[in-house]
Amino acid sequence: MNAVYDNESEQIYEAACHLVRRGISVIPTGGGVSVRAKEPHTQALIASGHTYTNDDGELRASWKPMQYQLPSVDDLEVWYLQTRACGLGMVTGELSGYVVIDVDLEGLPLMRELGWKPHVISPSGGAHLYLRWPGWFVQSNASKNKKALPPGFDVRGDGGYIMFPPSRNRQGFYRRTDQRQRLSIEDVPEAVTVAGETYPLRQALGLTPPAPPESQLAEQQVFYPFDAEEDRCPMFLMLDRAADYAADSRNKGAFMLGLWANANGYNRDEALRAAGEYTDMVQGVKRTPFSVDEARKAVASAYTYPKKDRWTKREETYP
Repeated sequence: MNAVYDNESEQIYEAACHLVRRGISVIPTGGGVSVRAKEPHTQALIASGHTYTNDDGELRASWKPMQYQLPSVDDLEVWYLQTRACGLGMVTGELSGYVVIDVDLEGLPLMRELGWKPHVISPSGGAHLYLRWPGWFVQSNASKNKKALPPGFDVRGDGGYIMFPPSRNRQGFYRRTDQRQRLSIEDVPEAVTVAGETYPLRQALGLTPPAPPESQLAEQQVFYPFDAEEDRCPMFLMLDRAADYAADSRNKGAFMLGLWANANGYNRDEALRAAGEYTDMVQGVKRTPFSVDEARKAVASAYTYPKKDRWTKREETYP
């Protein structure tokens, strides 16, 4: 066992229960002195039934369900009291309601220059800063793979998680500070300059409202071929077009399906039913699983956006 003290799993269990009672989703991680302290705890997830079968027929652990639903009491007991996981990951994004800026040692000078006070200190001496989820999709990114972010800055948003106290790794513990007031979007400047290079910080962190999807196409009429007496664009045409997005993002394809369905006179319930067909169409595009619930969530979110123009029927002509 990775615990240095006998009740480490129990302490993590109590912290996890506290977060879930507040409506914040969590996952089990290796924790303790494990070399995989920050990774999802495979055995715990499998033991609680959070799995999928890959293309080779092998059973794999999945923490994706916790992005859309809180873990149950039974889940927490299996993870921490039976499997004895020693780490706690707080799921970020819409469900939990938080976005976290993760600053490593390289980014600390800029953090101090901005006057930000961290909420959590990591074992390496880095910092975690908590913001309220802004109401739109925030992509999890790291400066090493997104050049728009200053060096040493990561953001954990939708589809991400962050280690939470009292978890630890081989370097030590994650520690809460006395700071309780959340960072606000207004505290994040639109741009910062580091070593002579300017970074669009607020936008790169995903903290600016997204432009309406396909704003460029909004200026053009979208035509579709259909010669029946139906006033609305057939759903199968929108499904086919939405499936074209799946190689890039199956969630984006589902979102676009909802956006188009709304524009073309389909009510929300009709679009949600179509999400099941969309899920079947795109399931095998990537190796990771994609659930009907995920598709429906993306479709439903599209109905909160302003309605776009209805597609225009095109008359077929022949030579």
